[in-house]
Amino acid sequence: MKKLCILAAGIGSRNDNISGLHKALLPLENRPVISHILDKLNDDIEIVIALGYKSEQIKSYMELVHSDRNITYIDVDNYDGVGAGPGYSLLCCKEKLKEPFVFTSVDTLVESDFDFMSIDENWLGVSSVDVNESINYCLVEGSKYLDKLYYGSGDTAYIGMAGVHDYNDFWNSLEKHKIIKDEYQVIHGFDGLPHMKLLNFVWYDTGNNESYAETKKVFSNDVVANKSDEAIFIDNNKVIKYFDDTQKVKMRVDRLNYLKNCPDIKVINDNMYVYDYIRGELLSNISDESLMRKFLDECQSSLWSTQQPSDTFFEDCKNMYEVKTKERIKSLSGSELDNISTINGIDVRPVEDMLNEIDWDWLITNGRPTHFHGDLQPENILYDEDNDKFVLIDWRQQFGSNLEVGDTYYDLAKLYHAILINGKCILNDMFSYTINSNTADLNFYSKGNLIFFKKIFLDFCSENGYIWGKVELLGLLQYLNICTLYDNFKDGRYGIFLFLYGKYLLAKFLLRSHNE
Repeated sequence: MKKLCILAAGIGSRNDNISGLHKALLPLENRPVISHILDKLNDDIEIVIALGYKSEQIKSYMELVHSDRNITYIDVDNYDGVGAGPGYSLLCCKEKLKEPFVFTSVDTLVESDFDFMSIDENWLGVSSVDVNESINYCLVEGSKYLDKLYYGSGDTAYIGMAGVHDYNDFWNSLEKHKIIKDEYQVIHGFDGLPHMKLLNFVWYDTGNNESYAETKKVFSNDVVANKSDEAIFIDNNKVIKYFDDTQKVKMRVDRLNYLKNCPDIKVINDNMYVYDYIRGELLSNISDESLMRKFLDECQSSLWSTQQPSDTFFEDCKNMYEVKTKERIKSLSGSELDNISTINGIDVRPVEDMLNEIDWDWLITNGRPTHFHGDLQPENILYDEDNDKFVLIDWRQQFGSNLEVGDTYYDLAKLYHAILINGKCILNDMFSYTINSNTADLNFYSKGNLIFFKKIFLDFCSENGYIWGKVELLGLLQYLNICTLYDNFKDGRYGIFLFLYGKYLLAKFLLRSHNE
């Protein structure tokens, strides 16, 4: 067997973890599921991919990252109507599969490599499942060979992968149109294969939200956390950014006209752009005081160049600081989580009440119009030692309505909030919270070099006339701003932690303000 067919035409309605992203590209350790499948293949294996829904996402990604592979793409005309389904997708690939082949669903991952050469018979991939969850799967009866496939209750499931040695018999059987639950199933092709060996695999399912969450616990070495509407892939020395909002792609490209020391990017489809992987040291890992200060001074002299305020500058500040914050936390306002009254020993009130105490006019009217990065945190800053320069990545697409001019304080606030809580520590689960009745206790680790960076940062702000209270307030508001963006990350725990920590810092800030 020298050919693998990957069935990737369906809409993936059972998994909406990252909005708008095709299920073939769901990230595991910042690489898509389909790349993990290819990892199991020798280089000489020919790959046939059935495409339908959002086919351009998959095709452009594969052509960019896996151009060295022998891949044929098959367009499936019906991928969502009555009669669609894996069986129909496979039939569309028939002309390319008139020889022994293996096929797999794109949401099926197995632990072992695909062994194409040693198997000279028909086989079915199976795995043990929890009886209580078995209703979600096509189940298998048999010991060494397949006796029957059925739906109901059981402990062994068909995992969506099979090896077809007697391909003519398989196609003849599959072509007898049988539709189950409005779908054309592949299992009817097995009717023509009376002796199908059962092969047990360690199976990871990414086909629905629950199983994907469990799979991510195994593939847990993320480099960068993904949001509910964005994803980042680091694959084959390329960095690919995905956005559900296509306008963000366009605006990020346009913003390069106003930024220096950023990588050249290339749009690969409406939702994605790519740049070459940059080798360097993250600022979050640097302990050299001179380099930290050098970075801030370069920002002051180059990035934060003073600009005339646009007609919408103060309105943009209001939208970015007040309007966006209140909109982002709306779903949590008044919730059970919001009713917690004590966090780390500090009395806190409902988030809406505390936000209404902020002097928004002071926060807005003290802005400094300059060029800006927009997400200037230490893990978006690389130091290229060979060229003695800093490289800025993952910039924000706009400040309010403006691509060119923003508030310097927004960049300063991003730096401050990421000094307190480091992304790498979060990825390594170095945070926790406990909730008892109306009391919460939060714990997290901070990196020693960033604690040191905080002092350098504080001195820099003082020397350059920046209002520390504004930096601090905008920085803590970031936690409330982003908490709902991570409701799928770490089983939702990180989003909860951010909300509680943001409330805790805001309560402390307001208490201190009242006492001054």
